[in-house]
Amino acid sequence: MYLIGSVIGAGFVLLACLARREEGNLLRKISIYLYKKGCIHKSPLLNAHHVQKDLESLHPGQSGLLLQGEYYMQKIRLLLLVLGVGTLLGVAARVGADMEGSLTDCGELMRPSPGEGEQQVKLRAWLEGERLGDLTVAVPERQLDRQEAQELYERFWEAWEREALGDNPSWDQVSLPLTLAEELEGYPFAVSWESSDYEVLGRNGTIHAAQMPAPVTLTVESRYLEDCWQEELELLVVSRPLEGMELLTAQVLDAYHQAEQADPNRDRVPLPEKLGQSKLSWQEVKENHSLVLMLMTAATAAGVFLLQDRDLHRQVLKRRERMKENYPMVVNKFILYLGAGMPIRRAFQKIAQDYRRGQWGEKQPLYEEMLLACNRLQAGISESQVYEMWAARTGLQDCARLSTMLVQNLKKGNAALLVRMKEEGDRALQDDLNLRRKKGEEAGTRLLAPMVMMMAIVMVLVMIPAFQSFGI
Repeated sequence: MYLIGSVIGAGFVLLACLARREEGNLLRKISIYLYKKGCIHKSPLLNAHHVQKDLESLHPGQSGLLLQGEYYMQKIRLLLLVLGVGTLLGVAARVGADMEGSLTDCGELMRPSPGEGEQQVKLRAWLEGERLGDLTVAVPERQLDRQEAQELYERFWEAWEREALGDNPSWDQVSLPLTLAEELEGYPFAVSWESSDYEVLGRNGTIHAAQMPAPVTLTVESRYLEDCWQEELELLVVSRPLEGMELLTAQVLDAYHQAEQADPNRDRVPLPEKLGQSKLSWQEVKENHSLVLMLMTAATAAGVFLLQDRDLHRQVLKRRERMKENYPMVVNKFILYLGAGMPIRRAFQKIAQDYRRGQWGEKQPLYEEMLLACNRLQAGISESQVYEMWAARTGLQDCARLSTMLVQNLKKGNAALLVRMKEEGDRALQDDLNLRRKKGEEAGTRLLAPMVMMMAIVMVLVMIPAFQSFGI
């Protein structure tokens, strides 16, 4: 994880040095530099044609190249921000995991301070270079003196004995592992125990008997402050034999427990260095999620970079939908003005000027495109070319038909223009009606899920009292 963080950090430093001549803050400098390099090499990730087209549709009258450059530089800045923050979080997670470790360089486990409770530590053991596996050991907190509570001990012992027996029928027929709890909820007693034969009954209650039945004496010591109670349980244990790695693992765990119980008042637990004549080494298994966090960061950054184009195109589609809603009104105004004897150019400009003087609350994209077309008319561009460009920018089939009628009337003249306009108006009104009906049906479908949930809640509220009245 430190290597990944170092590589990404070095990459940021290198990019910052290469982009030092650009303008703006650090992220903007780097994004400008990367965008320029991508444009020089014509990277498909930074030169998508459909993105430029969508941006020109969303921002009438502005340069598509400039819009595309600013859009991609913003995407690069967001990508760098996600990578930087994710890398910092990943390194911080790794540092936190290293700092929270309990195993010191001296081969000792740090014991929790009084009041912090027991700590579970995952260890990995090697015996003469051979890995034994992962062991989870309990590191109790440093013990303090306690006061007497004799009135609770009898009830505590009955509860502890019942829980320790577990699923075994009796102490004379112990065939399943014992549940040897160090404490019980509601009782302030600390419990320790000793087995007369650890090869038969381990310290954690596991069965290691090589022969069966095997009698074992379990000595249980209960402490509360300065007071101590001892009980002896005579067990008849039935167990399967342990062999190979399983026996070695049990022996290593018993060796740890012996080392831990040797001096419970120490701040540290010395780990055994030998098992018999063989050397024993340890390594703590730490919870380290830094790599997962880095992978999630990379996936998030890639998703943010790639999905922004889809969101941009969704804005374009939403804009076209609003244009389609404005189209019937535009056609009807054309019919009104042309019927009053107004020429096509004057009618087009009149519709745009009425929109500019009106109070719409928010911008209407179809009328905004008409204002842009009027500016082109005033700039001297031919009328037919302006109508064709207006239809192309809207991207609507309806506007394309309207533009065709207007251009044909300009080039060849068309006495039936007003009749065709009325037919187009009727078609536009019918399409608008169908569109609104479709939206209503979609809204009803979306409301179906919460209605079903509310119905389920009502049914539960009605059926529960009914079942209770019948005693079910």
